[in-house]
Amino acid sequence: MLRILLGIIAILAMAGAPAARAAHCVDVALVLAVDGSGSITDEEFAFQKDGIAAALRTDEVTRALAAAGTVALSAIFWGDGEFAVQKLGWHIVRGRFGLEYFARAIQETPRKVFGNTDIGSGLWGALDMLADPAICATRMLVNLSGDGRETIAPKRRQVASLAAARRRALEMGVTVNALTVSEEVPDLAEYYAKSVIVGTGSFVMEVRRGSDFAAAFRKKLVRELSPQTVAALRAASDSAGRASSGAAAGSEIEIPEEQHHKQRNAHQPKKKCPDQLVLP
Repeated sequence: MLRILLGIIAILAMAGAPAARAAHCVDVALVLAVDGSGSITDEEFAFQKDGIAAALRTDEVTRALAAAGTVALSAIFWGDGEFAVQKLGWHIVRGRFGLEYFARAIQETPRKVFGNTDIGSGLWGALDMLADPAICATRMLVNLSGDGRETIAPKRRQVASLAAARRRALEMGVTVNALTVSEEVPDLAEYYAKSVIVGTGSFVMEVRRGSDFAAAFRKKLVRELSPQTVAALRAASDSAGRASSGAAAGSEIEIPEEQHHKQRNAHQPKKKCPDQLVLP
């Protein structure tokens, strides 16, 4: 009788375990992929870090994080694909809880990336973070920022081409959004819209001056953290209310609906939640 009772208890425990483990999955996993290539000076690199940290500390972003639920945040700094990207580990954030620690980690990261503008390698590094078996999320996002086009050169050993990284993002069900600093490349936002962003609801936000980076980054975080239906309505409202006199801080470009349709059809089943995710 005792053996029977122990067997029943074991079966019930096993049946309940997946539900308990699944409860540890986060609502959103977001990787910030920040340009550290040679076109970014040390002063601009520091300015980007300070701008991201300032955006994270705003009440607007804090409210967006709280509305999003439990959010896993990480960051990479990318440059030349010949070298490894710099990575910050995952930080679990619930509204304001845990956010300051992540903001400080961004600011205190020393620069170790330089060289060519290998966007594909940067995106691939961000996807590696999201492929971590310790992470599971309902929505997976990459927030990629850059000030130039992908470097094209023969006989290079970069981790991945941009096209290969975009295909991987589609297969993983990851949405890639972008923020471009278009001071030196006037049509950069159009290039990112066509060749970089990917996934349902993906968008490009553009600034023409580096000084507008922090404000645009804040606006971008709020939009991509919002539920997709709310974000779509907000984008439509922003578009309708935007002046037609050029790209102000944080003007936006979205990929066409027919491209969304093609991307949705190309999606593979999303990664299932792992057995467990350890939250701090």
